[in-house]
Amino acid sequence: MNPKSIVRKEEVGFITDVKHIILRDVGVLIDELDQIPEEQLWKTLPGITNSAGTLIVHLCGNLRHFIGAILGQDGYKRDRDREFSGEPISKKEVYHMVRVTLLALEQAFDKLSPEMLELEMPGTPPHHKGRPVGFFLMQLSTHLSRHTGQLNYLRRILGFEGRVG
Repeated sequence: MNPKSIVRKEEVGFITDVKHIILRDVGVLIDELDQIPEEQLWKTLPGITNSAGTLIVHLCGNLRHFIGAILGQDGYKRDRDREFSGEPISKKEVYHMVRVTLLALEQAFDKLSPEMLELEMPGTPPHHKGRPVGFFLMQLSTHLSRHTGQLNYLRRILGFEGRVG
C-alpha cells in the first residue's frame, strides 16, 4: 500500500472527527440555551465575568470567523468587541445565531481537504502564528469545549437544572 494513501485516509479521518466534535459541541450550546430562561440569559454572578449569552455569542463569533470565514470563505465579518459587550439580544436571536453557525461550519468543513491541514492557518492571533490548520482546528475545539463547560457551570450555579424552554 502506498504510504501517501495511508496518510490521506488518516487526514480525512481527522477532518471527519474534528467536524463531528465541533458540531456536536455547538449543538450542546442549544441544549444549554434551552435550559436558561430568557430573563437570565444575560445575568451573571459576582466574580464571573461573562453571562451565558455572552459565552454563546462569543463562541459563535469565534467559530464563524476562523472556520466559516477564514477556512470556508463565507464572507462573515467578526465583531469581537460586540461579542463581549454583553448587550442583550433575544433568546430567539441567539438560537438563530447558533443555527446559522452550525450551517456555516458544516459548509466550511465540507470544503476542507487533507492537503489544507498542513498549511499555515491564516489570520491567527500572534501566539498561534505559524501553526497549521489541523493544529488550529484542535485549538478551536478545545476553546469551544472550555467555554461550553463554563456555560454549563454558570447555568447550574444560577439554579437552572432542567429544561425551561
